[in-house]
Amino acid sequence: MWVRQPGSVDLQEGKVIIGGPFTMTSHLGQPVTEKDYLGQPMAMFFGFTNCPDICPTTLLRLTDLMSKLGSEADKLQVVLVSVDPERDTPDVLKSYIEQFDPRFSAITGTTEQLAAFAKNYRFFYKKVPLGESNYTIDHSAGVYLYDAKGSFSGTLDPHEDDAVVLKKLVNLLQG
Repeated sequence: MWVRQPGSVDLQEGKVIIGGPFTMTSHLGQPVTEKDYLGQPMAMFFGFTNCPDICPTTLLRLTDLMSKLGSEADKLQVVLVSVDPERDTPDVLKSYIEQFDPRFSAITGTTEQLAAFAKNYRFFYKKVPLGESNYTIDHSAGVYLYDAKGSFSGTLDPHEDDAVVLKKLVNLLQG
């Protein structure tokens, strides 16, 4: 029996497998795995709380899109995956994510957990020094979409028109 590996290609179905098993920590301080996110479609974003522009802009946009979805938004999980395990503790993430939409959640992990997560979920991040004691993090800026079964369904690009993004979310929610 052939088992799909994270980051592989399923040649029979013609799909790239983006995702896989993980163990991280939620913004509430609870351990979470990929299984905790099954059952509802998900929009997953990679970022960090000290980001000066892309991360808060993306989260504000997702907040606005949730309001445009109306009651359907309750069916969508929005998850911020922190790429800054040094600074983004669960308490820091909780305080940050609460500024957007109360339905949003965030996860973090150790440096090793994040590296494994990034490999399986095929996203880029790199710590960039800014002098002696400060740094920023370059990272993938798209939002990954997953269906209720946890299968990768596509992305939201930061440059797409809101109407296109909203249509993608509606299609995701309709399954």
